[in-house]
Amino acid sequence: MKTIRFLGFWICLILGLALGAWSQRPPAPVPASAPATAFSADRAMTDVAVIAKAPHPTGSAEIVRVRDHLLARINALGLEVSVRPGEGFRPYSDDGRALGVAAVQNIVGVLPGRDRALPAILVMSHYDSVPNSPGAADDSTGVAAALEMARALKADGPHARDVIFLFTDAEEPGLLGADAFFNRDPMLERVGLVVNLEARGDAGRAAMFQTGPGNGALIGVFARAAKGPSANSMASTVYEKMPNDTDFTHAVKRGLPGLNLAFIDDQLGYHTPLARPEHLEKGSLQHIGDQALPTVRALADAQALPARTQNAIYSDVLSLALVSYPPLVGWILLGLAALLIGFTAWRTLAAGAASGWEIGRGVAGLLLIATSAALVLHLAGRALMIQDVQRYYGLLVRFNHLLWGAGLIAVAVGLGVATAQARGADRVIPCVVLLALGGACSLAGGFDPIGLGLGVAACVLAALALGFRTGVLGAWIGGMIVLLILSTTAQVLAPGATVMLTWPLLVAAVGAALVIGVGGTRDKRVALALTFAIGLLAVLSTAQLSAWGAWTFAGIGLTEPAILALFAMLAAPALSPLAHDFAVTRWAWRAAALLAVGGIALIANAGRPGGEPGRPAITQAIHVADLSTGQAWRVADQAQLDAWTKATLPDDGGSDPKPQTLAPFWRKPVWMSETRAVPVPAPQLTVDRAEDRLLVRLIPAPGAETVTLRLRPTAPLSSPRLNGRPITLNTEAGQWSSLTYHAPDPNGVTLSFTTSGTGKVEVAALEYHEGWPVLAKAPPAKPADLMAFGQSDKTAVLVRGGIGW
Repeated sequence: MKTIRFLGFWICLILGLALGAWSQRPPAPVPASAPATAFSADRAMTDVAVIAKAPHPTGSAEIVRVRDHLLARINALGLEVSVRPGEGFRPYSDDGRALGVAAVQNIVGVLPGRDRALPAILVMSHYDSVPNSPGAADDSTGVAAALEMARALKADGPHARDVIFLFTDAEEPGLLGADAFFNRDPMLERVGLVVNLEARGDAGRAAMFQTGPGNGALIGVFARAAKGPSANSMASTVYEKMPNDTDFTHAVKRGLPGLNLAFIDDQLGYHTPLARPEHLEKGSLQHIGDQALPTVRALADAQALPARTQNAIYSDVLSLALVSYPPLVGWILLGLAALLIGFTAWRTLAAGAASGWEIGRGVAGLLLIATSAALVLHLAGRALMIQDVQRYYGLLVRFNHLLWGAGLIAVAVGLGVATAQARGADRVIPCVVLLALGGACSLAGGFDPIGLGLGVAACVLAALALGFRTGVLGAWIGGMIVLLILSTTAQVLAPGATVMLTWPLLVAAVGAALVIGVGGTRDKRVALALTFAIGLLAVLSTAQLSAWGAWTFAGIGLTEPAILALFAMLAAPALSPLAHDFAVTRWAWRAAALLAVGGIALIANAGRPGGEPGRPAITQAIHVADLSTGQAWRVADQAQLDAWTKATLPDDGGSDPKPQTLAPFWRKPVWMSETRAVPVPAPQLTVDRAEDRLLVRLIPAPGAETVTLRLRPTAPLSSPRLNGRPITLNTEAGQWSSLTYHAPDPNGVTLSFTTSGTGKVEVAALEYHEGWPVLAKAPPAKPADLMAFGQSDKTAVLVRGGIGW
């Protein structure tokens, strides 16, 4: 029994982490020989291989090839096919002085239902990629999954209602295809519910991470139909507050119900050349289909779509099944937890097993775990200096080291606090150390009020929690009281967020009630069974929290590793009695120190600059030709130059690269080296004035994928129009305004304004073409530890004009 109590914490922790990791594995891909009504990732991979053969951004020659493939596939499936041309718009700045536009060609395939008057199910994915990325995951998997779903649905159709498959254009430059559909396409009137298929990585289980309004009944359908569902109402609640967007954002703005699914592991393949079909985890494609196909089938067969009801609280249980319930049940669960905690506290105080002061120190102790773990991890994030996209992707090279390093530090802090409380450690040294750590956060990146605030808060909590011995029951009950208060607050403000709070609280409360109700027995069999029950509850709680934590860390942990402190705090109450047994031993401090050292080493390794073969770092260099001055440069818009860019920029004996500006497109310094001017495709820019209208017209050169017009007036401009149609684009005297047009009309883009009084305007236009100029010296081949990113290896052509009146 002593051995079990001594090792119990480690056994339960390791088993919980292992079970949590196991639950996040995607399923095996189903072979192409599967029944016609089943979803097969192997069948869908045929389309992924064709679509993701090469990068295919909007406006490129490659996207025409992808579009033709889609049209052929939809026709072969026997769907009603149509191309929906239009324009999509999105503000690119909060002040209204930057606007993104695209000439889009959305593609629609309709699988007819028995009653075509019923509201249709819309299955949505986008068929464009970013430059330099084949987009095997984002979003060739969504497109291929939709085609495989269409085939499977037709195999057991017809269904009660239509299923519309929408393949949007220009999602990557700002959801522009979705804007055209949801704001200007009459087909929207037929849509009753939307299912969107996305990706932000190329591995892992697919999660249903966002819903439309009034999701209670819809979540019930998803829970019953989806195979191996992965979903969490906390994720959906948090995502609503984040700046991230997908095409589904437009559906939500329209008030449409629906589901948004994506997988997000191995994000080094997100928007990079790694996003090739052979790099994609087939199980991720299988899992998104396993959830989407049966859900869409159930909805398509329903005589009525799920009614809009109160939003549900829901989560999968270790990816095995989905549990959902209304907020009222959430209150009942909280009431049950409160009763169990009250019973435990009453029996504990009555028996003199702990005092009120000990319970109070238990409250401070759990808060100390949260704040001190958050402080240390926040300091680690500051030290990693994630200030630009180059550094961000550099950390993705060794992301798993960062995740496990942060996890080890969180465990080390939790064990350290438990040990300090169990031994009644002095409070002075911890307070000084915590204040020092809070101040150290400002050593990287300037003054950091968050780090300093965490340091002060942790110091105060250490003063309250330490200095006296705190028994296991005091720490246990105090921790549960904290979670009860947090859960109740969340239940009032954001019920969807309670799932990650209430479930660990209930597990801990059940365990504590068992101990206080049965504990103290002299029957060894009962004592052993009780120990086993407490261990089992700790394993289940740790497993579920580690699964939630890993997925959450993949979403936001790179920019703020401190998010894992939340999960350390939530796991602590269930592990508290096991941790206390180990904390009183002489090995506790050593174990916490070893965990901390291991975590720091892993994070330091994750922070090493540079890539490695198979997991390269990103790089960027482009050729810029200013036709107005006859000059040309090679430009790298990244913080640090790697060996490849250092060799690429000083072309033909040009000057060494140095930080420079090139207004109005590079107004902040970027690495530039002047190079030999060579012939490039030349756009035609004209600036005229007819009566009181200012006319800025750009005829792009053949092959232009994107053009950006920037103008700076000295007098007010009003009534902006694009190709004769009113748009929203603000101008301000002396400031640049910008219009970026993706897939521009070869016949030209005309931007016009009404002028008043006297003034003048400067105009500049920049367009991007695929590849380096034909007559320019080719850059050296990239080494295996580097890959192109963004607009790298393209030619940017700059022309200028202006007029006064």
